[in-house]
Amino acid sequence: MGRLDGKVAVVTGGASGIGEATVRRFFAEGASVAFCDRDGARGNRLATELRMATELKPTATGATVAFTQADVGTEDACLAFVNGAAQQFGRLDILVNNAGIRKYEKIDEASAASWNEILNVNLMSYAFCAKAAVPLMRQNKGGAIVNVASVRSVVAGGGNLQYDTTKAAIAGLTRALAADHSPEGIRVNAVGPGPIFTPFHERRIAAAGETVEQYNAQAARGTMLKRPGRPEEVAAAILFLASDDASYVTGALLFVDGGMTAM
Repeated sequence: MGRLDGKVAVVTGGASGIGEATVRRFFAEGASVAFCDRDGARGNRLATELRMATELKPTATGATVAFTQADVGTEDACLAFVNGAAQQFGRLDILVNNAGIRKYEKIDEASAASWNEILNVNLMSYAFCAKAAVPLMRQNKGGAIVNVASVRSVVAGGGNLQYDTTKAAIAGLTRALAADHSPEGIRVNAVGPGPIFTPFHERRIAAAGETVEQYNAQAARGTMLKRPGRPEEVAAAILFLASDDASYVTGALLFVDGGMTAM
């Protein structure tokens, strides 16, 4: 028996990193998962892999997976993705808002266009996906929303002004959604990842001419556990918050950061 047997979940930014790890974990726990991402190639590969695994070993719950190539930077795209998933699978129980981008600009470098792009993806997509999800969850008399925030919700990283701003806003959005919709049985929580080694970081350090070992050493210094985290470790926390194991948890921001925010 999986912890999400019979549930339907949607995940944004699900083709790599934390999103991919979440899609895989939810699927392994018995959920039917619809996920979207800008990266069509990676998304299609992941969906094909999971479908093939199901053909070789059918799940007892009949769980399946669906991928949509989409940019959630507009309200229309968010509503279409969430409502389309619910229509395909017949219901919606879980929303994981994970899509995110970064821009390494300081205040005097950031343009209005730059601000709009990162706000649309990192913050407004969370709001608009929730806007679509809440009425669907209301029909089921409950559900769970998990927002992927960051340690940057509460501590500054430097040189990442817009990203830090959006992640702080996600923490506030999480609390406000929890307060508004707890009477309907909808729990809303967030995770705050610390330094997690993902394909994004792998590409970034390669472009900078650095090694994985150098990244790991730098990331380790800021944590109690003296290492960077893995996407699977964040996915485990997301699973907890999305599952009935967290039935008395709402409005929380759970840090998965190796103790960074406690130092």
